Amino acid sequence: MAGNRQNPICDTYHRQSSFVQLGASTSIKHPTVSHHVEEIEQQGYSIAPGVIDLAFCDEICCEISRLESAGPPSLKSTEFTGYQTHRYFDLLNRSEVWERVAIHSFVLEVVRRVLGEDMLLSTMGTAVIDPGETAQAIHCDDQLYGIQRPHKNLVCNTMWALSDFTPENGATRLIPGSHRFPLYPHEHASKPSHESQLSTNQSEFETIPATMPKGSICFVVGTCYHGGGANTSDERRWGLTINYCAGSQRQQENLMLAHTRTKLKSFPKELQAIVGLRVSRFGVGHIDAHDPRSILEQPD
Repeated sequence: MAGNRQNPICDTYHRQSSFVQLGASTSIKHPTVSHHVEEIEQQGYSIAPGVIDLAFCDEICCEISRLESAGPPSLKSTEFTGYQTHRYFDLLNRSEVWERVAIHSFVLEVVRRVLGEDMLLSTMGTAVIDPGETAQAIHCDDQLYGIQRPHKNLVCNTMWALSDFTPENGATRLIPGSHRFPLYPHEHASKPSHESQLSTNQSEFETIPATMPKGSICFVVGTCYHGGGANTSDERRWGLTINYCAGSQRQQENLMLAHTRTKLKSFPKELQAIVGLRVSRFGVGHIDAHDPRSILEQPD
């Protein structure tokens, strides 16, 4: 879907919404935080249906359409990132809606149990897959740190279903239990060691689709093998990947430098903390041995 095409989701959203500040979980009953933490521990992922307000999903889709109308993503398309996948980053500088995405209360409850209370927001990106997209290479989200497996949890990704995720429209492919494998995906591949670690084909692994209805979130721990699915349907798959890391790790996006002090000061305190304006459990992230929030009182 090209950026200048009308998004019917926006029409519905603008008719039904009074532009209240959405972002809380829906009233649909879902398993407890502990249930999802246990599933992540057991199988490497957990799907939580009904935790995103459906009107909030539509509001986010409208914002993505606005971004598309403004211009293409800055990320260069590759075989790994996708030629029919729309990935916008630097989202906290785009619109206030992304602040609510980043600090979704249910998400943070689960992620803190997986990564620790001092976890950080690592990167936020859209993951909108158009018809014709091919399957993404199998990978792990923490392999970019280059730390030998096994290791403690360093990353927890959250995949937001802003529309239904189906096997046909590109639902993320998962390998249950792979978070316990001793090797990274590329180390299993029958390819020379000098080739890219992102060249692993999905056909080399037995995967299952993360099928879930609109309003769901799939939590995927950083060690779990996964990859975006092929979209063989005639519909667009609307999604987000909101990625968090342990407080000891460097974030994928340089969120402290990406925003002015004025912008950082405007964030809710919870968002300030997870972008890096706090000291980690073991003292990482200080400024002159003090709380990094002290910079907010200095001029830009």
